[in-house]
Amino acid sequence: MNEHNWLKRFRQYGYEIDVFDKYRDAVTRYNRSALKVLGVAGALAGLVSLIVMLIEGKIGAVFFAALMLAAGIGGFVVARIRDVDRRVVQAAGYVLCVAFYALAIVGNVQFGHDGADAFWVGVNMVMSCYLLYYSTHLLGMQLISFLALVIACDQQGGFPSDRLIICAIFLAAGMITVYTLGRARIGLIMSREVTKKQADTDLLTGLMIRNAAQQEVESHLEESSESGVLMLLDLDRFKSVNDRLGHQMGDKVLIDVAADLKKMFRNTDVLSRLGGDEFIVYMKAVPEKGWAEQRAEQVVREVRRWVGDGTTNIQVTASVGVVMTDNVDRTYDDLYRAADIAMYFAKAQGGNQAIFYSKDLLNQARGKATTREDGTAGMAEQNGKNGEDLR
Repeated sequence: MNEHNWLKRFRQYGYEIDVFDKYRDAVTRYNRSALKVLGVAGALAGLVSLIVMLIEGKIGAVFFAALMLAAGIGGFVVARIRDVDRRVVQAAGYVLCVAFYALAIVGNVQFGHDGADAFWVGVNMVMSCYLLYYSTHLLGMQLISFLALVIACDQQGGFPSDRLIICAIFLAAGMITVYTLGRARIGLIMSREVTKKQADTDLLTGLMIRNAAQQEVESHLEESSESGVLMLLDLDRFKSVNDRLGHQMGDKVLIDVAADLKKMFRNTDVLSRLGGDEFIVYMKAVPEKGWAEQRAEQVVREVRRWVGDGTTNIQVTASVGVVMTDNVDRTYDDLYRAADIAMYFAKAQGGNQAIFYSKDLLNQARGKATTREDGTAGMAEQNGKNGEDLR
């Protein structure tokens, strides 16, 4: 069963999959921040331990000190890599914790300090605070820490039964507390995300509103270096639908187009109604231009439809402007401006097509703007002449 299907189980509790995905992303961001702190702390602890072990002649523990040093440096490096998979971040955190516990046990055996059980309870609490957002897997780390405590005390000559009971109670209390806090936080974050989603959703089509979509696109551009594609879509002859068939029919067209867009694109893509009959689509992680061309052609094909009441029929089509993030500066404003230029060229050529932005297209737009200054028709007027029936 893949992860997406596994998340579907949460629907029975009223959770939406995309909201749960956002919670998972929030957890990953916190894990990354926590790993930066733990990585530095682990590297310093490993370095100090390595020096102490060498000075004291504890050669048998040098390997574990070096392992701790490597795990700390590795964890910090992983946390600094922007596009690393969340599973790698989690794995680095687990390796760091295991290395820490291994060094702690070996250190306790080598030096044999008294009061080790109380020390390990304190260590466990500190690590739990740092790793609280590893939520569902933290119970396993609690068990590891408990075993570390048992082994360390056993190496010192036994584990008194009264002390064992106290530690078992601590372990149970810790597990219950972590579970309760984790469930409470999941509920809080999901509730907040549902409220935010409702505020960021266009009531008519169910797509994102303009501001929410812009924030989502800008966030992806800043946090990821992967290629993306922005599509600006404008419906041809939509004004005629409103004027001749009524606004209710126009609303139905917008709802149907939005539903078709949802079917065509992935859950990770950004879909928004900018206002009126304009839509925007931002596709993340686009492998190549050919793949984007297929999606753009599919949009043009699927949007094309006849709308009417039997006596008056109007064909609604789409003019689509497309731009790759590799072709302009990685900012939302530049992407939108480029897609807008391409979209108006598509409309000027009769609509019902998708045009990709290029520097040649920009030069043509500038040429038309220069012509306009000379007193003849500019790009906007030319668009109006060639596509006056498209609105």
